Formats: sequence, C-alpha cells, structure tokens
Amino acid sequence: MISKYTKSILLKRNLYAIYNSYILEPIFVNKKEKEKILSNNFDDMSAEEIKYLKKIGIVVNDELIDKKTIQIVKNSYKKFIENKITIMYLIPTNCCNLSCKYCFIGNLTSSEIKMKLDTAKKAVDLFAEHLAKINENGEIFFYGAEPLLNFSLIEYVVIYCKQKKYKIKFSMVSNGLLLNENIIEFIKYNKISLGISIDGPKEITNTNRIYKNSSIGIYDDLIEKITLLKQHNVNFGLSITVAPIFLKSQDMFIDWLKSLNVKNISYNLLHFTQPNDEWKNYYKEAVKFIYKSNNQLFDLGFNEDRINRKYIAFFEKKFKFSDCGAVGGNQITICPDGTIEVCHGYWNSEIHKLPNINNINHLDDLFVLDDYNCWKNYMSIKKHKCINCPYVYICGGGCAMQARDVFGSEKNIDKAFCIYTKIMMKYILLELYDESVHKNR
Repeated sequence: MISKYTKSILLKRNLYAIYNSYILEPIFVNKKEKEKILSNNFDDMSAEEIKYLKKIGIVVNDELIDKKTIQIVKNSYKKFIENKITIMYLIPTNCCNLSCKYCFIGNLTSSEIKMKLDTAKKAVDLFAEHLAKINENGEIFFYGAEPLLNFSLIEYVVIYCKQKKYKIKFSMVSNGLLLNENIIEFIKYNKISLGISIDGPKEITNTNRIYKNSSIGIYDDLIEKITLLKQHNVNFGLSITVAPIFLKSQDMFIDWLKSLNVKNISYNLLHFTQPNDEWKNYYKEAVKFIYKSNNQLFDLGFNEDRINRKYIAFFEKKFKFSDCGAVGGNQITICPDGTIEVCHGYWNSEIHKLPNINNINHLDDLFVLDDYNCWKNYMSIKKHKCINCPYVYICGGGCAMQARDVFGSEKNIDKAFCIYTKIMMKYILLELYDESVHKNR
C-alpha cells in the first residue's frame, strides 16, 4: 500500500516527483506512471522495483509503519530539542539611531533603558548553567534596537564569558554606523559574528534606512564603515531585508553585491504586521529572487544563509523542526529591563507574560509556565495540517509573530512562509532531477 506520507509534486510538464515526506528520497515519473503508483497499481513493476519503493517509504506494508515514522520524529524532538535553550538574545538598549520604515520591532518611543551589567551577568550565568546541564554549546545574539549604543555591556558580557570559560559563541546584528577602530578590533579579537544591516545600492538603502528624526539616508556613512571592516580583515556578513523596491531591480542588486564583494549574506524576508493580501505576491517574487541570486553568486564564493538552511535540511537529511529558535522555545530573549521573552521580535511589546531574569533561579523555572510552553505548540510537528504537508521536512514552520499579526494567532500557520518553502522544494527537486539526467547520459 502507498504510505499516507507519499506525496507527488508537479515539477514541469509531464514530470512529477514522488517521495515520502519524512524520508525525502524522490523518484521522477511522468503523469501516467504517477497515477499508477498513487492508485496502488504495481502490476507492471518487478519485485525489485517494489522493494525499492518500500525502501524509500513510498510503499509500506501497513499503516503501522506510518505511525512509527511519526513517532520517530516526535521522539527525536523530545530527545534533542524539547526544553533545550541554546540561544539567548540580549537587548542591550531599547534605543536606536535609525528610523527604518519597515522595522517590525515597533516604535521606540519610550524613555531610554540600558541593560544593567548585573542583569546581563545573571542572564549569562543562568544560560551557562543550563547549557552545562544539557551538555550543549550556546550562542548569545546582541540584538536591538541598536546594540552598539550600549557597547560597554557587550564588552562586559564577552569578557566575562571568556573568563568563566563558558561554552558560548557570540553574534551581533547592527546597523554598523557606530563602528570605530576600537570596536572593530574587539569584534575581530573575540570572533564575534557580525551582521551589518543594509538594503542594497544607495537609492534602495536610503529609501528605507534613514537617521532618526531625519530624512537623511545612511548609505554613504555605512559604506565607510564596511570599508573599515575590510581594512581590519573582519569576517562579517550583510543582513539584507528583501524590500519590494529592489525586487524590481534584481540584476542591478546582484551586480551591486558583486561589486561590494562581501561574501556572507543573509536575506531577511519582509515581516508583515497587518492582515492583507500583499504577502502572497511578495513571497512568490522574493523566493524567486533569492534562488536567482544564489545561482548567480554561489560559484563566485558567496554564501547565503536562508537558502542554505533548506539545502542542508534536504541533502543532509536533517529534519527542520523550526526555522527560528523561538518556535519550539529553544531560545529566550532578555529585554533591556531584564524581562524574559521567547521571540526576539517581542522584546518591545507593551505586555510581557514571562518573569524577569532577576526573579528566577534557573532557566528550568520557565518550563512549568504556560506562556513559555505554548511556544512548543507552534512547531509544525504539533500541527495536524503541517504533519501531512509535502514540504514539512525542510520547512520549520515559519514565523509565529507573522502568524499572529497576519493570520490571527501564533498557533496558526504562517501561510506566507509556506509559499517560500513550497517554491524552494520545487527548485531543489528540479535540481536533483537535472543532476540525475546528467549522470545517466
């Protein structure tokens, strides 16, 4: 019998991929062959061919095998994912020196709050304690607002962790405008992974990224900082929001990337904050661009993080439990005043439901709280529709914050991200098909 997780996808005219969505070993067939297989018609197949279909999960002996398959995935989640916090976002300050037009963090209008060193120390100590307990390495992200507005806290945390020999690495996303030689040398010496936010060529960046209380774009100043990073041989990357404006000038954008020659890039899909239908066309065009960009830049040594996550899930057979540390509760965020959030997109929310880091004794204290545990239920393997989806293996479930803002609740499916995953799966399968044809010539 055909497995309930056997799926077929039309790749192009009269070409289909058939595969078990939890094994991902596709076969490529025409329409007639597809219909015969899916109707359990194996009359024309040899015993060897049927044996192979069983091996790759397209055919199963009984329904019990399907039940075992899902149970294996859920057991893996419990063993390797559940209640393991390996990422911590620190928000050093609630202030920013820019007023980016698309920022999903929200208005930063309240009075300045800088995280206290004692708060950061408490957060780091509890994080390190938890990592030791679960025998995992961790990562701290300095995030914002603009983290460099409280650089002294970043210095303190990094030096303190090194002194304590905590198994923690560091990353930071910054607009880059406050960088100077001292900060750059600190970043380089301590191997902090740095992502610089930029939107593209001058006219595109200056459309959305402007100085606070101003209409002045930041591009020229930022290019000076990028040049300084290159002069100091810092290994950094670009964090690029795929704004609709540059989807209209894709070739120009790719040429700009080549000329800037920063090899590590990470595309950020636009986060929609209100219910509308704009996301549908945007996500279709954005994923096509990301794929096109990767095709043109990969052989030149460029490395793009978002698309890599899909390739790794597919080709290394690593089931994508989540595409974000928040979904599943594998990260926490420490707000400037010490309040705990799970999603780093929520740190500027008016209402916080989790306690302050200064008021708990262990991170395990969070595991008994409904407002933490609900994040586990946002995972794709906790949603019936997702479990039966052809694309579940490489998906990860999208963004809970966008699901709330556009689709009504964090519990709902982020349908925009579905578009991205569906199109990427089709691209990957077509690549695999073309490769198989080439090998058989």
